[in-house]
Amino acid sequence: MESHDGDLAAQHSRPVKVALLLVAVTVLVSLLYALQYFAGGPLRMPVVTRLQDLDVSPGRGLVAAAADDGSVRLWRPRQDWTMRTLPAHQGAATGVDFSPDGSLLYSAGEDGKIRKWDVAAGEVRQDFDAGGQPIYDIDLSADGGTLAEVGRDGVIRVFDTTSGRLIRAIGPNENVGRAVAVSPDGSKIAAGDGALIQIWDGASGKPLQTLRSYCAEESLITRAECKKANKRWLGHEKPVTALAFSPDGNLLASGSEDTSIAFWDWREGKVKWESGGHWAAVTALVFARDGKSMLSGGADDKVRTWRLPGGKSSAYYEGHLGEVNGVAFGIDKNTILSASSDGTVREWETTNQKTTHIAWAHYGLQWEWGETLVYWMFFSGLVGLFVLWGLWRFRPWGHMLALMLYIWGPVVILGLPLLETLSYPLSWGLRLQVAAPLIVMSLWYLALMLLLTHESVSDFYESPPNLPLSERLMLRAKTHKLRGGIYTTAVWLLIFVVLYSVLRRFNLDIAFMRHWLPFIMKGSGLTVFVSLVSIMLAIVLALLGALGRLSKSSVANGVSGFYISLIRGTPLLVQVYIWYLGLPRLGIVLQPITAGILALGVNYGAYMTEIFRAGIQAIGKGQYEASEALGMTRTQAYKRIILPQAFRIVIPPIGNQFIAMMKDSSLVSLMSVWELSYRAQKVGRQYFRALETFIIAAAFYWILTVIFQLLQGKLEEHMARGERK
Repeated sequence: MESHDGDLAAQHSRPVKVALLLVAVTVLVSLLYALQYFAGGPLRMPVVTRLQDLDVSPGRGLVAAAADDGSVRLWRPRQDWTMRTLPAHQGAATGVDFSPDGSLLYSAGEDGKIRKWDVAAGEVRQDFDAGGQPIYDIDLSADGGTLAEVGRDGVIRVFDTTSGRLIRAIGPNENVGRAVAVSPDGSKIAAGDGALIQIWDGASGKPLQTLRSYCAEESLITRAECKKANKRWLGHEKPVTALAFSPDGNLLASGSEDTSIAFWDWREGKVKWESGGHWAAVTALVFARDGKSMLSGGADDKVRTWRLPGGKSSAYYEGHLGEVNGVAFGIDKNTILSASSDGTVREWETTNQKTTHIAWAHYGLQWEWGETLVYWMFFSGLVGLFVLWGLWRFRPWGHMLALMLYIWGPVVILGLPLLETLSYPLSWGLRLQVAAPLIVMSLWYLALMLLLTHESVSDFYESPPNLPLSERLMLRAKTHKLRGGIYTTAVWLLIFVVLYSVLRRFNLDIAFMRHWLPFIMKGSGLTVFVSLVSIMLAIVLALLGALGRLSKSSVANGVSGFYISLIRGTPLLVQVYIWYLGLPRLGIVLQPITAGILALGVNYGAYMTEIFRAGIQAIGKGQYEASEALGMTRTQAYKRIILPQAFRIVIPPIGNQFIAMMKDSSLVSLMSVWELSYRAQKVGRQYFRALETFIIAAAFYWILTVIFQLLQGKLEEHMARGERK
């Protein structure tokens, strides 16, 4: 074995040895980085510090944000946004609240602690005993006397902030949510209970009210009955994620995973107003001090303002790269603030909804990319071990796997975050500083890719020297084709990455697209159905038209020629209207889908007639003579010899026509057929997001096109099997 290994080593050329060395180093570094990361080691990609909550001191000009690194960040907007860091908790900090005079700050964290800070000194004055379980949310009453928290143990704890004494522990509650709210005077506590909201007396813990969803027509009990009667179902259908009492304590606002916001008259248990505007879970709510407006933040990366009374959305603010976890009215009258998991606090001008300042807790990649890179390095390290063994043992699959791993992976895993990072709202110096690790990794993988694709290395693994010459020649042909497919796929992936990054610059509402994706996608089935039936009709008409054009009968030739001239000489849109709106004047009323199929089938039949005619005429004269020599009639000759060969010839152009028809099927949307384009158009017009919805529709058309291109290729191979033999 040692001798054989020595022979193998001797046969490796210098470029191959260098490639093996680079792959080995890549595998080793990838595994070491990933393993030390999982073990809590010190090496980390620079990632942003996610912010979980936000509050503004009433009179001291301070902004506080809870961070997932356990700290509380303090900024002074009026002093050039200078930042101070309080090392508050062992786990992530989850909540912050200023006292009414702004001298004290309360913070909560996943370490189960609530801390009261002296803001000026930056020191902890007191720790509250919160049971040691991770805390999800805290809220402080407007008078500063009562603090409530809700945590993983399902217990809601109410504290007297002056003494730090536990006033009441409510629960545990089985379905307790992640949101808690305290009334302005501290007497009422509200918390989410799944899709319900429970309200208790803060001092006694006595249940006061349960807020649950219901039908606007109160005699209808179930949601199905309510929907059938075309009545509104009020309240939430999914868990409550945010709560806030109005300044006068009469209203309770709630946000939910179902993206809705409800304003409750909590004493009556009824919804006064219900609002929608976010396209993902509502994460934060806060009322203005005068009670005339409210702010909300959502997992759709947006901030919205709401007018009261009425609960109507008056403006929205977009620009964050992650979900908005905290919102607050600004220090100045015409500003608001928001904190996001993208690691920034943004100050917005309410007049034109523009960002006036961005404060970063820490510069870095978005945390999703940081996590993705770690798992990628772990995965590529493990797979790289097999790659390394295959390369060392002259296995062609080792080279193919190396190409896929170190070309496909870096294009996507590094390309997307690199292009996103270089578009950060920062100076180019800071952008390059954040992107530096990605640039270094990209250059490393580029060098590895250039070496693996070097002619001497590729030729070495396409025809390994340890195989007989005949096997090497066969293997070269096979691996050469596979290698070309890998390169082509890599180019596609690169173009996709660039295209995605460009589309992101359009400021698309990704959450909106994600929300309406299933609705629009349902139209793809009808699009395919209309296209398939239409193409079958078109093929029949095209075949008849081609035979008519080739016929010696003047009648058949004239009818066929007139059909082709008329249909090809008039727009498809006009033909659609004639089938749908013109025929009813003759007393013929067609269903929209039927009219659409007829319009498309007849139109494309005319164009495909010439395709079939050319295919039939491409069959040599000898085929006709051979069929006559065998005693076949003209019909038998066409059926058994001419048309089968003609079909093989016309498959590529027919496939192109079918793909074009699938896109032109969008015209049936004019007849209110609920296919892809109609659904996209309907939603886009309703919410003034036509670009987003039509991009979704275009993506589905593209996917369907790719699928049918593959099927067309398989059909062509099947029809050409006779020639291969």
